[in-house]
Parts: sequence; C-alpha cells; structure tokens
Amino acid sequence: MWTIKVTRRFSAAHRIHGMGGKCEGVHGHNYRVEAEIGAKKLKKPGMIADFLDVGKKLESILPDHKMLNEVYESNPTSENLARQFYDEMQQFYPVTRVTVWETEDSCASYSED
Repeated sequence: MWTIKVTRRFSAAHRIHGMGGKCEGVHGHNYRVEAEIGAKKLKKPGMIADFLDVGKKLESILPDHKMLNEVYESNPTSENLARQFYDEMQQFYPVTRVTVWETEDSCASYSED
C-alpha cells in the first residue's frame, strides 16, 4: 500500500469539560493536523492524490481562529478532533489516519485499524 501525508496548521481555543485543573479554563493551541491517505493502486500519472488538492481540502475543514467548544458537539480534545477530521476527510479521500498535534510534543491519532 502507498501512503501520502499532508500537514496543515490552525490556531484555536477550547476548554476541556470534566477534566479539572487548568485545562477546564479557556486556552488556545497552535494545532498541526496530519492527514494520511492510502491506496493499493496509483492513479495516473502515478500518484494517490495531488498534495495541493488534499491540502486545500484539509484547510477547508479546519476551524481556524474559532472557539472549538462552539464548533463541535463533542468535548474538543485532540482525540475527538482527530476523529472529527478523519470523518470529514473520509468523504473526499481514502484516509487511513489523522493525527492532531496540540503541541510539538503531544498528539493524538485516529484510524480505523
């Protein structure tokens, strides 16, 4: 299987309900989202998808400069965001995994493996 990865960034605020501590208060992150797309066969001219097209689609679903609690019904944890973005990108591409980086050192991924 071949895979490609496209990464885009967005900034947003959120609060994590039910966690306790400082994460329950409103705070923000500069997120990085990585979408991985896989295929067993390549399309002409020998690619899964155009990086530029995938990147544009990924950018279009990212909630840049938003309060995530007002955008999504679920608690906007990195885990839930990874699932949300996976589901949205799956409508357009054969996504195999989405990873949401909340900081340079911390991320969560979702796949159906």
